[in-house]
Amino acid sequence: MQLAHKVALVTGASEGLGLEIARAYAREGAAVALLARSSDKLQARAAELATEGHRVLPLVCDVGVTAQVEHAVQATLSTFGRIDILLNNAAVAIPGDITDQTDEDWNRLLNINLLSVFRGIKFVLPGMIAQRSGSIINMASIQGDRSWDHWTTYAAAKGAMKAMTRQLAGQYGPSGVRFNCISPGAMNTPMNQARREKEGDAFYEANMRLHALGRMGRADEVNGAAIYLASDASTFVTGTDLVVDGGLSVLPRA
Repeated sequence: MQLAHKVALVTGASEGLGLEIARAYAREGAAVALLARSSDKLQARAAELATEGHRVLPLVCDVGVTAQVEHAVQATLSTFGRIDILLNNAAVAIPGDITDQTDEDWNRLLNINLLSVFRGIKFVLPGMIAQRSGSIINMASIQGDRSWDHWTTYAAAKGAMKAMTRQLAGQYGPSGVRFNCISPGAMNTPMNQARREKEGDAFYEANMRLHALGRMGRADEVNGAAIYLASDASTFVTGTDLVVDGGLSVLPRA
């Protein structure tokens, strides 16, 4: 198992990419703290993993609230003694034309998609520096680099996340802490499933055409990248953005 004896903290862990990666980490031998806002979903997912014999700690946490993030980190340290892996995955989407959006729209999205990353890093980093090891993985998006109509807020947050990751990789490399991003393409997650229900099959078909592989990704298809960046196989990898987009970035925009 690639993550035996490691401890991971995963935000947005009750569904979608976060849930799939948390499962993958646990099945690779890590103890996993699962953070999410939905208590019912979180407890159900944690119970499922515990039944398989994995060490898990479900923590109800709104990553938009600093005190809750600090508490979750301290609870993880109290339970497992250390944190080796931080996966910042929690996100929201607020699409819309920039001329129609409000300060509240921007503040809400940036609070969850960007400031929550800062919060997680702020409270996890001191322990990683003390142990002179750690992998911090920020779930970005191919939208941080490509133009996509009506997604300015989301793209701005993901682009800033990538810049933050590069900056911190350079600053904390001498301390033994690695910082990397993963940039998925369009994935068949609950967020995109909701869009499909709202916009119809045309949404799904349009997204399939954007990918060289001719389809949207499954949520579990990011697991390999997340395990690699968390494991000792990537000990010389930092400051990078690992793209998992089914070839979306190699095709011209439709």
